Amino acid sequence: MVIFVILRRSIRNYLFQRIGQTKIDEKMDKIRWTNEFSSGLNYLDNHRRNYLEIVNELIDIFNSKNCATRLPLVFHRLAFYIEDYFAKKEMAIREAPGLSFSEYKKEHHRFTTAIIVFQDRFSQGETDICQEIIEFMMEWLKNYITRFGTEAPDYMRTKGYE
Repeated sequence: MVIFVILRRSIRNYLFQRIGQTKIDEKMDKIRWTNEFSSGLNYLDNHRRNYLEIVNELIDIFNSKNCATRLPLVFHRLAFYIEDYFAKKEMAIREAPGLSFSEYKKEHHRFTTAIIVFQDRFSQGETDICQEIIEFMMEWLKNYITRFGTEAPDYMRTKGYE
């Protein structure tokens, strides 16, 4: 439990640095697309932009204090994103030499499981979890980009993806 609290604080600090927030009850700024999110491949960048649109929708919900009523729509969008993007990316890189396909699958599974846990918590009456989901999603994206770098985009380019 202590590790979770420390990790949660770390994620919150990252998010606050990234979007300029210092207090939980303040409004969050939307995340703007920057080159730090870019893979250099339009196909992947379009998916990352979609991901950030979902994060920004969560930020709107958080700012308007409508988590209890609007979060189910975000869960729906996330389910579609997971099903669409993760499946397509895994198919595109399955045969890639030098890529750790199993590591990609594990990371996709970890994200999916976390979203399911958030959805279960929400279903059980925990309706004030928007900020926690935002923090998780931003930290996950940052770690995903850092961990997997350009290896998949480079391979996908050789297969005709733009």
